[in-house]
Amino acid sequence: MKLLKSVAVTLIVSILSAAFCFNASALVIYDGGFGFEINASKHTATLVGYSGDSETVNIPDYFHGYPVTVIDRNAFSGNKTIREVVFSNTNTTVEEYAFMNCDSLETVYIPENVVSFGDRVFADCTGLKTVAMLSDITAMPDNIFSGCVSLENLTVSESIKEFGYGCFNGCSSLTNLDFAENGVMLQSYAFNGTGAESVVLSDSLIAIPDYAFTNCLSLRSVTIPESVILIQPNAFDWENITIRCYEGSYAHNFAAENNIPYELIEDVMLGDVNGDNRVNINDVTAIQRYIARIESLDASSLFAADTDQDGNIIITDATTIQIFIAGRSVPYPIGEFVRK
Repeated sequence: MKLLKSVAVTLIVSILSAAFCFNASALVIYDGGFGFEINASKHTATLVGYSGDSETVNIPDYFHGYPVTVIDRNAFSGNKTIREVVFSNTNTTVEEYAFMNCDSLETVYIPENVVSFGDRVFADCTGLKTVAMLSDITAMPDNIFSGCVSLENLTVSESIKEFGYGCFNGCSSLTNLDFAENGVMLQSYAFNGTGAESVVLSDSLIAIPDYAFTNCLSLRSVTIPESVILIQPNAFDWENITIRCYEGSYAHNFAAENNIPYELIEDVMLGDVNGDNRVNINDVTAIQRYIARIESLDASSLFAADTDQDGNIIITDATTIQIFIAGRSVPYPIGEFVRK
């Protein structure tokens, strides 16, 4: 009887070994190039590896009825064939290094349901060009896109308030940093080596750490709000940069004390062409006289007169103010202060 039991156990193990792969901690089941681990108690599956050679990878929603919620650490790292990744509606978590060093990866679409990321998820994906990151995370993880030298098209949620250490370090093709205006907190090297010519920082930002924007060879202008009360000396390479700041602010004093060129920011009421803090028919007349070359306008008045902010002062700008005065809705913030 003992001999029969021993033979039976040996046979079962042999069958399982032929169908499954084992690692040190759990059973890995491969299906269509994807390797999965099952968590029966949570009724979920984790994607732990990929052995396929497809250029486009659609992360599965389910594996045998178990929702695939987690992409494990190093699951795709070093893959040389993947060009596009599309996450599924069941994915919630991407662990660290999951796609690191995927040299051929060019396009990534991350939906709202993916809410947790580890460090260096896409680090050193040198071919990565386009990322749509729509999840409502509040913090960009450390080094998540570090070394992605080809990244140029980036869409991120407005919910992101913190930019982690080195999150865009070395992204030299990333020239549009408009999303940085959302950041309440920056870590060192967050935008080191990026390709933007100008940066506007959040009105809620308190401090700019060392090396946050160093090695940004194209950067010429940085707008620093009144909320900032600390700028580390090595936050930027200051040689070619002009600081835009408010009079009397920390940034203003910092620039003056360190002989850094600066421009003072004005808040101008849009539509208030004559500068009397009201928008009325006199402003319409001022625009008409300017267009007729009867009188000139200074820089602030020109900014206020350009109601659609397209860089041109034409009769349509005067008409827009007339519509506003009449109490009708206009698509521009006439009567509100805007940053010049």
